[in-house]
Amino acid sequence: MRSAELADTTDSTETVRVSILVPSFNPGAHFEPAIRSALRQLSALDEILIQDAGSTDGTQNLIAALVEADPRVKAVVESDEGQSDALNRALARAGGQWVLWLNADDVLVEGALAAVRAAVRDSPGATVLTGDHQLLRAGGEVVGNYHGKPIETRTLLRRSTCASFSGSVIIRRDYLESLGGFDKHLHCTMDYSLQFRIAETAPEQRSMPVPIGALRFHDASKSANLWRTFLVESFRLRMRYATSPADRLLGLVGTVEQLASFLVFRIRLTPGYRRLRGVLRD
Repeated sequence: MRSAELADTTDSTETVRVSILVPSFNPGAHFEPAIRSALRQLSALDEILIQDAGSTDGTQNLIAALVEADPRVKAVVESDEGQSDALNRALARAGGQWVLWLNADDVLVEGALAAVRAAVRDSPGATVLTGDHQLLRAGGEVVGNYHGKPIETRTLLRRSTCASFSGSVIIRRDYLESLGGFDKHLHCTMDYSLQFRIAETAPEQRSMPVPIGALRFHDASKSANLWRTFLVESFRLRMRYATSPADRLLGLVGTVEQLASFLVFRIRLTPGYRRLRGVLRD
């Protein structure tokens, strides 16, 4: 289905419904702030779809309390085959026209859904919305704001990460389903894979120059512990979608940059590094 055909079925902004997909497994203390950040922005039509793989850290009790308190929170607790499978299961239950992915340790920035509704109003033909994002320390302190980029193949090849942070990308549900959802064979880069497929089909996109999602970096996060898997999966995706020698060169540059970013990531979170960057920019 082409993006133009999808756009014909867009409902008015008064009936826009957003489905927020939340995969979880033992997310610990970060889970409640994640859900609360989204819950306080929901309209009566929106929903949060939690897909929990059987958490044993007390998360199930919190999920039960959230579901009982608010019918817009809908949860399923069952075994799955990993994060991508959990996302696909939540997607299969989604009833909204628009889908947003919120990891159980990240947050939705205040005003994010208002920005989404404004973008839908201003660009009724859009199929993909992209926004900026924030990086958070474990305790929730904001490290900085980062601009998202349009989702294009050459951008993905040369960057060390996704064109736009996964938590700041909102996608028409029918379009996401037409792409096949999330790749179950990937452990860490299902968002990167999805963005390559988005770039390949070239839907109409709309950029929102405000932060939508916030990525929380902590010692238990995938970024902290599975960087080698990120690197290998990302390299394979770059080579899969590189269609020329120039593209392959861009992919190699992106891989080197990604390796360097992993090596210095913890340094980037320190106040001293942020002050140095500010001085260099001035």
